[in-house]
Amino acid sequence: MTLGASYTDAGATALDNIDGDLTSRIVVTVSNTMNLGTTLDTAVAGMYTYHYNVSDTAGNAAAEVTRSVVVAIPDITLPVITLNGNAAVNLTLGASYTDAGATALDNIDGDLTSRIVVTISNTMNLGTTLDTAVAGAYTYHYNVSDTAGNVAEEKTRTVIVAKAVDTVTEITPTSTSTSTPSPTPSPINIISTNGSLTLPIGAAGEVSLETEVTISVPANATSKELQLTIEKLFETHSLLTNNEKLVSSVFEILKNFPENFSNPVTLIFAFDPSSMNSNQKAAVFYYDEVNKVWIEIPGGKIEGNKITINTNHFTKYAVLAVGIADELPIKPVNSFSDITGHWAEANIKQAVSKGIISGYPDGTFKPNATVTRAEFAVMLMNTLKPQGEGTALTFKDNLKIGNWAQKAVAQAVQAGIVMGYEDGTFRPDAEITRAEMAVMLANAMGQTLQANAATGFVDDKDIPAWAKGGIAFVKQAGIVQGKGDNQFAPQDHATRAEAVTVMLNIVAKKSE
Repeated sequence: MTLGASYTDAGATALDNIDGDLTSRIVVTVSNTMNLGTTLDTAVAGMYTYHYNVSDTAGNAAAEVTRSVVVAIPDITLPVITLNGNAAVNLTLGASYTDAGATALDNIDGDLTSRIVVTISNTMNLGTTLDTAVAGAYTYHYNVSDTAGNVAEEKTRTVIVAKAVDTVTEITPTSTSTSTPSPTPSPINIISTNGSLTLPIGAAGEVSLETEVTISVPANATSKELQLTIEKLFETHSLLTNNEKLVSSVFEILKNFPENFSNPVTLIFAFDPSSMNSNQKAAVFYYDEVNKVWIEIPGGKIEGNKITINTNHFTKYAVLAVGIADELPIKPVNSFSDITGHWAEANIKQAVSKGIISGYPDGTFKPNATVTRAEFAVMLMNTLKPQGEGTALTFKDNLKIGNWAQKAVAQAVQAGIVMGYEDGTFRPDAEITRAEMAVMLANAMGQTLQANAATGFVDDKDIPAWAKGGIAFVKQAGIVQGKGDNQFAPQDHATRAEAVTVMLNIVAKKSE
């Protein structure tokens, strides 16, 4: 039964060969595994046992009969599906394929693998099976639910069927050679038109989204399997704060690892020439997520309504109209119009001079703006300056971590400074709370955190148990203080001014 439910015991009956019905003489006692008395309390989870005993008038005791009553917290935990093999498979046209399947486990029901429902979709609208004779992208969908009705997060596997393209390398024979050149096979070239592409190691490929953007990845651009996505952004107001003039859509282009490409990839954007003035030109820009500024990529080649650039990294891209009179600033400024008299004015200037953070191109710093989890990770790594590229990220939302932040997040994860959520996500764009900030800072100082440590703040009851050890440490170390009236406000979002202040406190603490 579930926690808090009502329970009326059904009782038992007893019969004797001489005395007849002894039901009324049955003695019922209750025991439990929690040592909580002799009654059943449905407000307390655990195993309760009803014991039924009776004796006849001759003193013969019946064999005890028991009933177990399990009071449990309602099952709200989702089962977990795990793929067997890779999440992306590349096949050549006509190859045979046997899917590796998946497994499913539940905290109550145990192994649910046999209950997994597998369906197949594709980008060609060709039914619900995989046909390796037809090139395209096929997706296996794995779903399962437990007996309580909890539905697992769907897992998918992408199977790309593509033609292996052979080319002939021309060889000019010398006067002493009459041999015929042999065809030289090129690497598999995989083409996708749905904004998503998976390439095996060493493969070349091309992906496009509608007719607005095309990305060409050369062979051996990376030593890893590449998973690439293109997303058109529709909510762009927050990205256009300096009178930028868009002549294309804004696209967020992401990949599954933080390192730059070994060989540059080619990006081709369509734009609208009719939306520009006669004294303007089109240029491709990428968005600097830390400094909140658009940065021009020089060398764009324009042909008609398309512009081509080469790059070794991914982030947000757009084509903007620029001219002699209104070219966008490409570097953040170091003097700010909105910090005079601010409580963190001196700290802001010092943090900027140390390269921890920068201001905005309009001359502001926006000290009271909130900070995301990805932004805070970048600031913290700029402060600590760790070596190395960090560990490989395995968060479910890896593709949402911008290229500008992936290295910092990877370094922070490797150092044990930051972890994801219970559902396996990192949530890079979520505004960081003061509780999360405190734990990251304590981890950065190498502290072993004690759950339910005494924080000394009047709102201690509002502080999550997992954060109390971190908050207690940063308070004692003088890294983070309360917000007035001895309150910590654990769920408040940290501001840019607060972030740079604690970064400087970290620097000071490290130098002691």
